[in-house]
Amino acid sequence: MSYLGLDVGGTNCRFAWWPEGSHAGGEARGVQPVVHGVDATVAALREALAAPARLATPKAAVLALAGAGDPAIRAAITNGLRAAGVAFPIAVVGDVLAAAAAGLQSGPGVLVWSGTGSFAVARGSDGALHRAGGRGWLLGDQGSGYDLVRRAAAGALLATDDLGPPTALTAALTTAFGASSPQRLGAVLQQLAPGAVAAKLGVVVDVAAAGDAVANEVLAAGADGLAMLAAAAVRAAGLPWRDLDAATGGGVLSFTPAVADLLRQRLVAFGARPPRTIAPNAAAVGAAWLAHGWHRREQPAHDWVERGSL
Repeated sequence: MSYLGLDVGGTNCRFAWWPEGSHAGGEARGVQPVVHGVDATVAALREALAAPARLATPKAAVLALAGAGDPAIRAAITNGLRAAGVAFPIAVVGDVLAAAAAGLQSGPGVLVWSGTGSFAVARGSDGALHRAGGRGWLLGDQGSGYDLVRRAAAGALLATDDLGPPTALTAALTTAFGASSPQRLGAVLQQLAPGAVAAKLGVVVDVAAAGDAVANEVLAAGADGLAMLAAAAVRAAGLPWRDLDAATGGGVLSFTPAVADLLRQRLVAFGARPPRTIAPNAAAVGAAWLAHGWHRREQPAHDWVERGSL
C-alpha cells in the first residue's frame, strides 16, 4: 500500500513514495498555477501523475505546488484532476507544507529553507506549524539565492557610483549577466525572472572565496536574514532554543557550503543542535508522508493537509 507525493515547482516536478523507497521516484515538468493558470496546471499535473501511476496505483496522493496557497485555486485544481479521470484520493497543498513535512515530521524543531526564495517553519510542541518569511522576492525572501545576488549587484553599483567600497563583484557580475557596462547591470537584472538572477549565486560565492570584503558582507547579511526568520518562527511556536532540532533545505543551503556554514554558526549560537541538511528530493518524500497520514487520518499530517498551506 503506497502513497504518492509530488513537489511541484515552476520548472520542475519531483515525485516520491511512502513508505520511502517502495517504488522509484522521478521527475516531470513543473507548473505554477499563478503563472500558467488552472487549466494548464491540471494538464501538467495529469501528465506528471502518469509516470508514477505506471509503477503503482497510489492509495492517496498529496500534490504540493508553489502558488497553491489560495483555497479557491486548490479546489479548482482538485476538481479539475477528478474531472480528468484521477480516481484515487488527492489533496493539493502549498509547497511550503511539503518542505515542513520533510524537515519536521519527527517532532518539534525548526526548518530553514533557501532556494530562489526563503522561509522558516517551526513545529510547536502541539504539532502546529508556524511560518516566517516566504513572502516573495519583492517584499521578503531574505537570504534566498535571489536576495544574495541582488545584494551583491547593489554593492557593485554602489562601487560604480563611488557610493561604496570597490569590489570585484562589479566586473564579475557585469560579465556574468552580459551587461554592456556596470552602469547597465541594474537594467539587465530588472528584465530577468528571480530564478535567473538567483542562478548567478556561484559568481558571488567565488568572489567571496577570493577574499572580497563586499561579497563576504553579502553572504553574512544573507545568513543573518535566514537566522532572523528562524528566530521569528521559533518564537511564534513558543519553543526554547536549547538543544532544538534544526534542519536546512533548498538549493542554496544544500549546495552552497559558504552560506550553509554561516547559518549553522548562527543557529548553534542561538542554542540549537547543528542543523541537518535534508536531501534535494525531501519535499517530495514529505508530500508522500503527508498523503499517508492524511489518508489514514493520523496527526499531525491530517491537520496539516486539511489546512492546505502556511
